[in-house]
Amino acid sequence: MEQGEINENGNQEPNNDTQQPNNSTQEPINDIQGSINDTQEPNNDPQKPINATQESNNSNQETNNNSQEANNGNQEKDNIVKERNTTIEDDFIPKGDIGDLILTDKLVDEKDQEKFEEKTCSMKEGSVLGGIFAISSLALGPGAFSLPIRCTQLGLIWYMILIVFAAWATYWTLSGMIRSARTVRGEDYSPSVKLIIGKPAGKLVDITLILYLYVIFIQYQVIIYSLIGRTIYELFGDKDKYVNFDKYESEVWDAAKLKYPIMFGIIFLMTPICLLKDISKMRFASMFGIVAYIYCISVIVIESPWFLKHYLKNYKEDDPSTHANFYDITKGFDKNLNFFTGMATVFFAYSCQAAAFPIYKSLNNNTEKRINKVFFTSICIDIIIYLLIAVCGFITAPLKPESLVIFRESVFENDIFMTIAKISLAINLFLSLPANYAGYRISFFIFFFGTDKIDTKRNLIVTLVTLYTTTLIGALYKDILAYISFLGGFCCSIADYLIPGVMIILTSKEKITSRMNIIRCIVIIVLNTFGFMGGLQTIRSVIQGTN
Repeated sequence: MEQGEINENGNQEPNNDTQQPNNSTQEPINDIQGSINDTQEPNNDPQKPINATQESNNSNQETNNNSQEANNGNQEKDNIVKERNTTIEDDFIPKGDIGDLILTDKLVDEKDQEKFEEKTCSMKEGSVLGGIFAISSLALGPGAFSLPIRCTQLGLIWYMILIVFAAWATYWTLSGMIRSARTVRGEDYSPSVKLIIGKPAGKLVDITLILYLYVIFIQYQVIIYSLIGRTIYELFGDKDKYVNFDKYESEVWDAAKLKYPIMFGIIFLMTPICLLKDISKMRFASMFGIVAYIYCISVIVIESPWFLKHYLKNYKEDDPSTHANFYDITKGFDKNLNFFTGMATVFFAYSCQAAAFPIYKSLNNNTEKRINKVFFTSICIDIIIYLLIAVCGFITAPLKPESLVIFRESVFENDIFMTIAKISLAINLFLSLPANYAGYRISFFIFFFGTDKIDTKRNLIVTLVTLYTTTLIGALYKDILAYISFLGGFCCSIADYLIPGVMIILTSKEKITSRMNIIRCIVIIVLNTFGFMGGLQTIRSVIQGTN
């Protein structure tokens, strides 16, 4: 309310007399403002050059800002090189359904990439060499030592060809499954399968991996018990009474009064370690295992010339029983069908697809080119290792091969170096049990309980049931080759070739009915036919007792 006088009722009235002079005063002010505006108009034309100059200054400022942004971008690239822990994200260009997704990687400056490569030429986690080492170390396992007996059954030349063929198939599925997972931003094997193929296929992968690790537990315990027995025989056995380990095993070591207490005693000692929820302190076991395997391979290679001399010394041209099988693959297609069980053994030796995703995720700057470099180099190293073991192991025992080449009958009076190899391998397998069980337990909990959180009650029940059932099965049935062929024939065929092959086809740029996808289907069918036939033949041999 305006300022005014207060009337009798206490209300304020406007002071009109005072307001009117103000209005009259406002009029001269308006006249003055109009005069100012008239005077301002002639300055409009001189303002145009000023505006142009201002626009030029603004343009220069934008250029400076762009330069600053470019400098900031270069600084970011330098930070990537320095930190070595930034993963280059991927751009995805969808073109229709999931089968038509195309992946393109963000480009990295060439000089920065070279610096990055130089800094990652180390064995640290995330480097290319570290990834190669991790994948290649999976080749050093008991399955590799079973290759020589398959060479004897199929012929050395043919089996070497099959080793190379399986190596190509392994690289194809490794690189293809990672590329397929990248199209759906999958971070692990089973989730990627569920996104690409469907939930049933993902559950099939989970069950396959659980079964694989369960049978691995049985296999390790059988091998440990056999290694202990052979070591005791070589160091303390009565060689006059027991001319070889087979006789000692049948009369002494395989007796129930020794076998069950020793095998269950070993797993009893291992139970507290397997119950631990965190086994990170057991990492040293992997390094010890690599050293142990390298030592075993070295002994086989170095001693092979003496075994070759022994073979040539006893070779008789007119006696076929003294002839080694170098190239006759027809022996693999007799009633035992060892060709298929032999292929299953190779599949088991190359099995590493489940470990591909953790290595891929830990790789710095994990572009498709870099992870394929890891896979290709690793597979090449595996080929060299397998051919070395196959050839030298074949020479070691060309006529009477054992399930594992380190079990072969020695031509030396006292082969202390191989005895040390057996002891080191037994220790390694013993230390490897907790690590394998940890992976099994996580997969088991996620599949059956829907969580990776391990509570005490469930952990105790699952651990005790798993450890003691696998020990019982191993004590009842001790055929190492049967376990290897079963794993390679079924578990490895499904998880390493069938599922990855389907992933590759569904995420390819070609149509399902294209010529390239038809070829892929044929390769998948051939690989899985070899594997499944090997697994089925193993089961038949176990039932008939002819393995």
